[in-house]
Amino acid sequence: MTLYLGVDIGTTRTKVGCVDGDTGLLVAVAAAPTPVHDDALGGTRDAGALIETVQGLLDEVLDHPEVQVGRLGGLAVGSVGEEVVLLDADGAVTGPVLAWHAEHGRTARRWVTDPALSPLDDTFSVFKLAWLARERPEELARAVTFTSLADHVALTLVGDGADGAFLNVSHSSRTGLLDLDSTSLRADRLAGVGAGHLRLPRLVPSGTIVGTWRRDGRPADGLPVVTGGHDHWCGAFGAGVRRAGDVYVSAGTSEAQVMLVDRLPADLPPDVDAGAFVSGDLLYLHRATPAGRIYQAWRELLYAGEEDDVLWDEVLPDHDVPAASVDVAGRTVELGPLPFEPTRGRLMTSLFAGLAQEAERTTARLEVLAGRPAADVVVAGLPASRPGWRGLRQDATARTLHFVTEPEATLVGVALLARAGVEGGVGTTTMTTTTGGTTA
Repeated sequence: MTLYLGVDIGTTRTKVGCVDGDTGLLVAVAAAPTPVHDDALGGTRDAGALIETVQGLLDEVLDHPEVQVGRLGGLAVGSVGEEVVLLDADGAVTGPVLAWHAEHGRTARRWVTDPALSPLDDTFSVFKLAWLARERPEELARAVTFTSLADHVALTLVGDGADGAFLNVSHSSRTGLLDLDSTSLRADRLAGVGAGHLRLPRLVPSGTIVGTWRRDGRPADGLPVVTGGHDHWCGAFGAGVRRAGDVYVSAGTSEAQVMLVDRLPADLPPDVDAGAFVSGDLLYLHRATPAGRIYQAWRELLYAGEEDDVLWDEVLPDHDVPAASVDVAGRTVELGPLPFEPTRGRLMTSLFAGLAQEAERTTARLEVLAGRPAADVVVAGLPASRPGWRGLRQDATARTLHFVTEPEATLVGVALLARAGVEGGVGTTTMTTTTGGTTA
């Protein structure tokens, strides 16, 4: 049994896990809040504080009684792909890391005149660089290159400075700088947003060994460090989504849906983007919906201060309690005549059902764009562990859905990507999925 470490830097939580490379099961996990500083536009990160968080979590996992350091085979790091880290000539960070979901990019969009950038999502790194060029020019001027959040962590673990800076191809797809036809970064786009002096980092495929973990003789010293990728795509990889036609739905802060393809359509609608997957030569088509944010808004209105189990019990029909009105944020809202007794549980059930139908419509759209039917459709995320939610998802489609009930799907996927990098090839180990209530 060989063990692999995964680091998943999420929007709100950073997790480190140890995974059995043969079974795909978590042996140990540690988590802490992802450091963030509030600002008027939605938040920035201190890369140094994040490094300390990751190193502390790694030490915690290595101290776990189930983790035998001598059996460790490798380590990989994954994160959101849009958060860009500026590095000076010594590899030190020169400025803030702008949170991917914050408004810095949207603010900067109105300054960007390059028409090639206008169709891109304003969370992409290129718009963050545009904001830094306008609002933090001195910090940008001190930088000589840049990388992604996950790759900065990996670079720090192997002890390389700016000369060794790299960017995994999966994350490059979220920068707005990648030319997919040539798999290269476009320096002209940097110049167009006022960051033309930055040196492009070398592009490295996900699942590539980039060095060894330097720990000065402490446990895990010399462990291979492997490039990870964008968090959703790592989760897809861990769930066995590894061939053209496979679809992955990740229910999180933003519900991401990807379909793997071996070639791209000539044209894409504005709400669908494309990029490089974390394994092989596969590409993806991607559409995001703010499902997680919609859910959180309604949860706060209807279930503020209550445990999740209370919500999920009321979503299930046999636990539904009739009510003539609904309490919303301390106010009683009369819903008027309806063909059933309204309850907050039924309102949440309707929300989940609507999001399930939207997910099915998205799958159908991706099929049309790809010019082929979907193969396996795998659904993951925290709610996938709830039978009621799985039932609503399945009811919205005639397809057979495969559900990943492991709540840390991305974390496991990152660790399995480490295994693929160390052993070579894509590998066959995946997380267990549930289909129609049956373990598959």
